[in-house]
Amino acid sequence: MKNKILTALALFIVAAITFVACKKDDRAINLNVSEVPGLFTPADNKYIKLKPAANQTETFEWDQAKAEDGSLVLYEVAFDQAAGDFSKPFYTVVSDNRGVNNKLTLTHGDLNKIATLGGAAFFERKKFKWTVLSSKGTNVKKAAASRTIDLERPGGFAVLPGSLYITGTATENGATLANALKMMQVSPGVFEIFTKLKAGTYQFVDGITGTPNKYYTFDDAGITAIGINGQTTFAGADKIQRIVLDFNNINAKMAEIKSIRMWYAQGNAFQTTLNYTSNGEWRSSGYVAAWVSVGWAPLGEERYKYKMVYNDGTGDQDLWINSFFGDPAGQSAYPSSAEYRKVNLDKNDGSQYDWGWKMYMQAAPIGSVVDFWVTLRGSDPFYTQNYQKQ
Repeated sequence: MKNKILTALALFIVAAITFVACKKDDRAINLNVSEVPGLFTPADNKYIKLKPAANQTETFEWDQAKAEDGSLVLYEVAFDQAAGDFSKPFYTVVSDNRGVNNKLTLTHGDLNKIATLGGAAFFERKKFKWTVLSSKGTNVKKAAASRTIDLERPGGFAVLPGSLYITGTATENGATLANALKMMQVSPGVFEIFTKLKAGTYQFVDGITGTPNKYYTFDDAGITAIGINGQTTFAGADKIQRIVLDFNNINAKMAEIKSIRMWYAQGNAFQTTLNYTSNGEWRSSGYVAAWVSVGWAPLGEERYKYKMVYNDGTGDQDLWINSFFGDPAGQSAYPSSAEYRKVNLDKNDGSQYDWGWKMYMQAAPIGSVVDFWVTLRGSDPFYTQNYQKQ
């Protein structure tokens, strides 16, 4: 009897705990959220003549919504046609800081994309409605208010090039179309090339046979814009350039590459300068390896990377040529894989030991004569770097 009583009591306690836990969970799951009470900017019916090439921005701001339990509210801005009711907005985007801020910053390029999705043609002026959606979990509330925004699209390109080349008397391979240098596509509609220009003219083409489409760059009120069927003139001394064409925003950027140097981590210093050769390659020949022997690496600490200095017209800027590894793995053979040698131009991290590569020291021991090179060539699958003992 005693055991039966104890068993019943234990079951009662478990049931009571489960009931209380469920009640706590019920209280914790509160998805009630208010709608956004008011919109601040931009002003209703604001007219914006879009200039994507100028990198201008427009800020959308609104009053905060409230979650009933005091927790975080997330926001999206919804765009609809002028006569729409937001039941099926054609575009939504989360606010700044991954939806947390009651503010959204959009570039003119973003707004041009929105206008395009909303059916506006090149050079067309069209009005759209926008409002803010506040949410907590699956509960989404639309603000009672909405505003109109009046967007005028610039000209542009209905079809983005799938590939791009540079050709002309100012280029390394001359004006023969078949010899045009291929540019690297870094994202849809965005191409870049590292190349030397000399006095002459150049243009960009989307093919090297037949009659390709032709593009050029020109100054449009202080913005370097992209046009069709023209040529760009380059004057003055030879320069090594990084040229980026963005067909989404219809603009181009150019920067002179001043230098590339090899950084040795354990020495905490630059060891050698790489000189430009041709077709997007920099090379250092004849460097006498002055590696530092340490306890964990008696043949010499292996880590190295590079730094590029460029000038885009605003003064010299640093761009660290990194790897894709925060803490690179050691190499057990030479040469390492092409994937390991890939160059990362987006990280730009100048820390002493991180985001570089490790040499295989048996292939280039202390005192040996070593060549280093960086290849930023558009015709390759990706950018790489490497070294080799002479």
